[in-house]
Amino acid sequence: MTASGGDGRPSAAQGGVLSGLLSAATAVVLLALGAATGLVAAPAAGWLTRYWEAGITAQVLGAAGLVALLAVFYAACRLCGWGSRSVLGAACFAGGFVVVTMALSAYVPGGDVVLQGHPVHYGYLFGSMAVLALAVVRSIPNPVPSFTP
Repeated sequence: MTASGGDGRPSAAQGGVLSGLLSAATAVVLLALGAATGLVAAPAAGWLTRYWEAGITAQVLGAAGLVALLAVFYAACRLCGWGSRSVLGAACFAGGFVVVTMALSAYVPGGDVVLQGHPVHYGYLFGSMAVLALAVVRSIPNPVPSFTP
């Protein structure tokens, strides 16, 4: 006799193990997705200051680009939390992003090449951490109120 029922469905114990494995695999994938996003977005933030000295128009466009980039980070992190139906998905995405971003902003003997000491880059670093933290907190599922007559 197998552990599955007569109708071919797995037993409750197998379902719990499969659910745990699926949650772990989802966490690993979202961690890698966050790391890849951080790896691609840090050089993109470097481009926001490319024409900074060109005048006020370039500065306004750079600041607007930073706000748009932060909005994309927030939406992506919330989407990961919604898709995984738990705060773990949002936290894994944010964790992968933060680890890669901190590694790219670390000082090396030749100087920091990716994110330099520019106000827009500081806005990128601190802004991305703030919007990701907000997205993780907002991804905590709300308990459904129970109505008893």
